Amino acid sequence: MKITTAQLDAFSAVLDLGTATAAASVLNTSQPSITRAIKQLEDATGLVLFNRTKGRLVPTADARDLALVVADNHQGMLRIQEAAKGIRRRRIGHLRIACLPAFAQGFIARALTDFLPGHPHVSVFVRPLASTDIRNAVSKGLIDIGIAAYEVEAPGVRSTRFTECAEVAVLPKEHPLAARGELTPADLATQTIVRLAGGDPYRTRLDTLLSGCAGQTPALDGPVIEVETSAAACALAAEGVGIAVINPLTALDFVPAGLVLRRLTHTLPFITTLVRPAQTGKAPLADAFATTLATRRDADLATAADLCAAQTGQAT
Repeated sequence: MKITTAQLDAFSAVLDLGTATAAASVLNTSQPSITRAIKQLEDATGLVLFNRTKGRLVPTADARDLALVVADNHQGMLRIQEAAKGIRRRRIGHLRIACLPAFAQGFIARALTDFLPGHPHVSVFVRPLASTDIRNAVSKGLIDIGIAAYEVEAPGVRSTRFTECAEVAVLPKEHPLAARGELTPADLATQTIVRLAGGDPYRTRLDTLLSGCAGQTPALDGPVIEVETSAAACALAAEGVGIAVINPLTALDFVPAGLVLRRLTHTLPFITTLVRPAQTGKAPLADAFATTLATRRDADLATAADLCAAQTGQAT
């Protein structure tokens, strides 16, 4: 007699749950069907798999040995199912995206809103990663397109500059410094600054700028407010904890939360890199999404500039 998947499913369920009734409930079938499947599996294998004791099916030693092989079989079936899903995704198109956590909530979402109407059958996977992890994933061919911080040069990676925009200060509209059109390092030095984690190059750059201010610098000498991402810095700024100095693309995400953008008198460039696998084959979906990303970037930077200009006009 041939062993079937239904028999193995029934066997595993009874092994886990102890009764045919419970197994039937989980597998959405009847108790007699479970009992019949177990009997058929015993006939096919020539093994006694369960002892019937007070309404329960107690597994024998043979059943536990067989269970190890059945578990391997189930894993094999899962791998086949996942492979089939992958093949279907390739047939309809799939796009694997990685980005900085700062871009995962707002910028990438806006870019996908632009992209997906023209590609309704594409499966999309977005992974927020650190820059090093993005570089490694792209070099291994695990990601089709990514946005990493700073300059990126690595074997197996094709990189192009994505942003080199000036960072902005973000603060609640009720903050006293919100009345100014642009902020100086001396302005910032008198405030609590929500800063990125120590060791981040942009954190180091900002600290160096503030340390050059004469007199007291509460931004450096006072309590430290430190976060891992610029999005987290904005969230704290929105609650009035302090001022954040971040990239304008992320800053836009928090304008609805009551934050305003202010230019800085000292330009602090925010540099990111678009990374792709260094492949020679065609990648039309990644090419199309790269175009969408550039268009969305330009639109968002223009919006941020307009907000700064409008605020400058309202400053006193």
